[in-house]
Amino acid sequence: MAEVVFVHGIGPLEEPAGELHTAWVAALAGSLRNAEETEAADALEGGRISTAMAYYRDLFRPYTPRDEWDQPLPEAMTDTARRVGQDFIENIEAHASRPEDREEAARELTPFREDLGPEQGVFEVFRVMVGSLGRCGPVARSVFGALKATIVTNLAQVAAYLDDERIRERAQEALLAEIGPETRAVYAHSLGTVVAYEALHRLREPLPLLVTFGSPLGLRTIVRERLRPQPPHVPGMLQRWVNVADRDDYIVASLDLRKVVTDDSPKVLGETLMVRNRGLDAHPAVKYLGHKRTARPLAEALRPCPDRARGGRPRGAAE
Repeated sequence: MAEVVFVHGIGPLEEPAGELHTAWVAALAGSLRNAEETEAADALEGGRISTAMAYYRDLFRPYTPRDEWDQPLPEAMTDTARRVGQDFIENIEAHASRPEDREEAARELTPFREDLGPEQGVFEVFRVMVGSLGRCGPVARSVFGALKATIVTNLAQVAAYLDDERIRERAQEALLAEIGPETRAVYAHSLGTVVAYEALHRLREPLPLLVTFGSPLGLRTIVRERLRPQPPHVPGMLQRWVNVADRDDYIVASLDLRKVVTDDSPKVLGETLMVRNRGLDAHPAVKYLGHKRTARPLAEALRPCPDRARGGRPRGAAE
């Protein structure tokens, strides 16, 4: 159990937990230092603040394509992946910063809006969608667009989490196992924000801070159909939720989570903080962690506060 818990998102299986953890700590500490939060930065880098990576990516191995021609997903999961990919293209059409990217996305959506026939089969429709996604501006300019197999891998991981109950449960358990009474913050990226949302509803004691970034929580396929619990609402034990987004991150489905997630106390979920990630690919976690806006909430959560003393049972999954 750790004071700061990280939750990764979609990505290559060959990127191990230790490598992810080291990169996230370094990026976050650098941002804290840039924000003149030197004490917190030194404590994070020096290990005086305990950190852990909730790792679950190895669960996706059975659904990982061996090459761009491999299709390891069952038909139902392929259809889920196809619909998630279509949502990604609609995200680009809705809020990409470049008009040409929005126009490209609109063109690529035409086959789907004209009711691509079921007689073609779900696998063929999925291949058409992957090709369309790979031609869209922000995707084509990023590493996600480099290989069809890479796009399929990322869509497969989202679909596997939504459709495979074993993966869903074990991913949430990986996070809950790292959260204890000493936990001050959870930092979640990409698919990890979905894992965090669902897992944190199972907490029994307060969590001071959740920071989500590069989140697909606003995806129609996830929120309207699959997110648990429904309707989407702020976890009851969460005291503060900060969301960070780049409008050119095609995985970001909503630029304002308050339109998607109900908040009984408006003070918990605030306005989404917008950032501009450098380079062609706006989605990587370390880019989000490189912003002062992403780091400052952690410094605030770590500051001593009289009302933060806690007792009672350790925090974890509800019985």
